[in-house]
Amino acid sequence: MRFDVAVHAAGDGGYIASCDNPQCSSRGLSPSNALDSLREEIRYRLELCPCTSVGDSYVELDVVSGL
Repeated sequence: MRFDVAVHAAGDGGYIASCDNPQCSSRGLSPSNALDSLREEIRYRLELCPCTSVGDSYVELDVVSGL
């Protein structure tokens, strides 16, 4: 499943990756750290219960704005 995301530099030297659907964001020390964290957050939100899991390759991020 593909998700459109934006990555922007934060004022503190870090980076913020955000997604509108599902609406969530994450921070990281680099753009790739922020994207990895956001991918994990989206996977967590897609899981129906703790007994199910969403595979690593299920969530694909398309950077549509930002860096």
